[in-house]
Amino acid sequence: MLEQPIAVASRWLVATSLSRVLQDVDWLVPAIQTLHIVAVAVLFSSSLLLTIGVLGRHARELPLARTAARFLPGLYWGLPVLLVSGALMITAEPERALPNPAFQLKMLLVLLASAATIVLARRVRLLPDEHRAGAAARIAALLALALWLAALVAGRFIAYTLIR
Repeated sequence: MLEQPIAVASRWLVATSLSRVLQDVDWLVPAIQTLHIVAVAVLFSSSLLLTIGVLGRHARELPLARTAARFLPGLYWGLPVLLVSGALMITAEPERALPNPAFQLKMLLVLLASAATIVLARRVRLLPDEHRAGAAARIAALLALALWLAALVAGRFIAYTLIR
């Protein structure tokens, strides 16, 4: 019988030298987790503030492009840090993370949230002098925020989900 690809990938990853270093150096995983949490905070707060601006609930006197210019860098810098720190945490414990349904759901939600955020960024950039977003931008903002929140909740459940 063929093994599941996740099990094969987990065993391969746990045998890498990077995984062994991450497992052997006591302070490394907590430091990476701290960086990951900070990146989550930056990304989510940037998404929240951008959504508030797009919905017209903040800085109404500023053009949307300026609001976006203020908060999009938090998304653009937060996401790569989040992905790299997350990949390192997976490398440290692939057999615990990869088969976990909460982890798999989180990855799907991060992918969808990233796509919604890209759509939102493009919509807002098309309105350089506008002070009010159209319905499509408002929907994209709410969808992106909801997806980031769902990814955050799914991420918390990784530690509490049993793997069968």
